[in-house]
Amino acid sequence: MSRVDLSETIKRITFPEKVWEWLDLFGDVAVVTQKESIYQDEIFIARTPFEKLLLCSINKDLSTLNAIYSLLRFEFIHQASSHVRLFCESLISLKYISIDPEARSKLFWGYSDIEAYEIASSINKWDRDKARPENIERMDAFINSISEKYRKARGIYTFTDRKGRKRPFSNWCNKSIARQAKECGTELSRLYELVYKQMSSYIHGSSWSLRRQMSYSRIHYQPDIVLIDIASIIRTALVVWVEWAKFCVHNLNWRLSETVIDLPERIDALDSKHFPVES
Repeated sequence: MSRVDLSETIKRITFPEKVWEWLDLFGDVAVVTQKESIYQDEIFIARTPFEKLLLCSINKDLSTLNAIYSLLRFEFIHQASSHVRLFCESLISLKYISIDPEARSKLFWGYSDIEAYEIASSINKWDRDKARPENIERMDAFINSISEKYRKARGIYTFTDRKGRKRPFSNWCNKSIARQAKECGTELSRLYELVYKQMSSYIHGSSWSLRRQMSYSRIHYQPDIVLIDIASIIRTALVVWVEWAKFCVHNLNWRLSETVIDLPERIDALDSKHFPVES
């Protein structure tokens, strides 16, 4: 069976110079971030649950940052948008946990007992009539082995509603991303509003998000539309990155302050060049 040659595929996707300028800007930021991460890996040791969370989350965020660039390079606009939202969600959760790092890190990691049991139970239920009996037996044994941890966790991740009924948490902190953002302050609350209004439409497949889909087809390709979409996604992703970088500078002493300061000017320069405002 032949394999898809990603390198050859990506070489066939070409862009006008204007689009490349936006992609190069995002690529510069991704490279600077990656280099700083490699440097920090050599000196940072995770000793506490919060530091472990920082290490794992930031490693995931770096992958998300690279994924956004790669998806845009393939002209996967909807998929890139979803990763911008993921990037924003991760930042909000990190910031929310950092307000009370010891207690909230404990809650965050502890919720894995709930997730492990519920995911395994869902898979087992789905596969029960299809999988081999020995596989079902192994899954049953695994679920039984974690059932006590799940029972104890349920007692922690439960709240009493207004009618006095016991309810399970909706997630590890029982708060939506919107609520977490609001409790993090004005800046992240505004960031949430910006990213979700724009990026969520792509994720949910709204009519607005599909309005330009034909512009990416071979016959009806429109470079100006591609420029607008890619520039918009990159601009939004970099707004998230600035707040993410500030978080890393404050909590981990990352050396990204110069890039944070220079980036708005570089974005404004491209905006003025490619999208001039008519007087």
